[in-house]
Amino acid sequence: MPRAGHVELRVQRTFDGPARDWDDLAASQPLPSPFLRSWWLQHAPAGELVLLCCVADGRLVGGLALERDELRAGPVRLERLRSPGQGPLAPDHLDLVATDEHRDVVTGEVLAWLRRPGSRVVDLDGLAAEGSLAAALADRVVERHGAPFAALPPDAAAYLAARPGRLRSTIQRTAKRLARSGATHRRVPPEDGERALADLARLHEGRWADESSFLAGWERFRRAALAGMQAGEVTIDEIVDADGSVVATELDLLVGGRTAFYQAGRRTEREWRGAGSVLRWEIVQRAVADGRCEYDLLRGDEPYKADWAEGRRELVRCRFGVGPLGTAAMAARRWRQAAHELSRAASRRRRAPRPEPTG
Repeated sequence: MPRAGHVELRVQRTFDGPARDWDDLAASQPLPSPFLRSWWLQHAPAGELVLLCCVADGRLVGGLALERDELRAGPVRLERLRSPGQGPLAPDHLDLVATDEHRDVVTGEVLAWLRRPGSRVVDLDGLAAEGSLAAALADRVVERHGAPFAALPPDAAAYLAARPGRLRSTIQRTAKRLARSGATHRRVPPEDGERALADLARLHEGRWADESSFLAGWERFRRAALAGMQAGEVTIDEIVDADGSVVATELDLLVGGRTAFYQAGRRTEREWRGAGSVLRWEIVQRAVADGRCEYDLLRGDEPYKADWAEGRRELVRCRFGVGPLGTAAMAARRWRQAAHELSRAASRRRRAPRPEPTG
């Protein structure tokens, strides 16, 4: 492997000129993430976008995307660095980006910047467990999550045949019922994106309002999704009834030859049960026809995802403090967590039934 030359790290708030160099590098990574595309980075962060760009001989050879905000406690303010869109938008498969020959140098430059003098909290969720950054921060892992996926064969029928019998039955039975009712499938063109996203928000809230925090970041996501549709990397598929009303909807991300399921919604009436599964099957068939190699279900080990998956990747969250205030903040957080766990344990003991007296 050729030796990497001198690398200069530049800190940017926006892309310096066209974002093509960043996107090309992000697309060349071992597991390209849709959440490292420029359309996501420009719209999804709740805080200020920070781009660490490593340049050698005038060429971008690596970097890391972050978002920056502040933690406040009275007059004290503490810098916090997170993954772009972290929180309700839950980005996955994140890592630094780098050419093969510069990966070690870029990793060192990024870590040195994160640990530079001063005080801050670094809290990076959604890191690919096998990525360079997660490996370098292996002793800072505080959470682990699964991300199910399935490799797609050349024949969609072979994929369906490998799914559980109850899922195949649901798809076949519901597809016939939908056809009789006049319901049809369609892929939304980019120019109809605003309307389709409004329907997604409405149906998602109606179906999962009590279980999902996704809509808390809705406006940021809406802007990112519209930009992604224009880039040809976000798709929305729908099932509509005979009157043209949306019954079920799914939004997917296209990157690195993969179709990644991100969000969905459907009407809750009994007559539309199973419509989401039929829609997902339509999307998988389209993915196979387009030559895509994988259906990625992203973060979450929900039981329904297991029906569509055959493998599982791991995601990690790494968190650490830098400097006196950062270290103190992390210690306080651990103390609060420990106190919370002790309180829960005590509550469980109080609720536990007492043994019956004997004798």
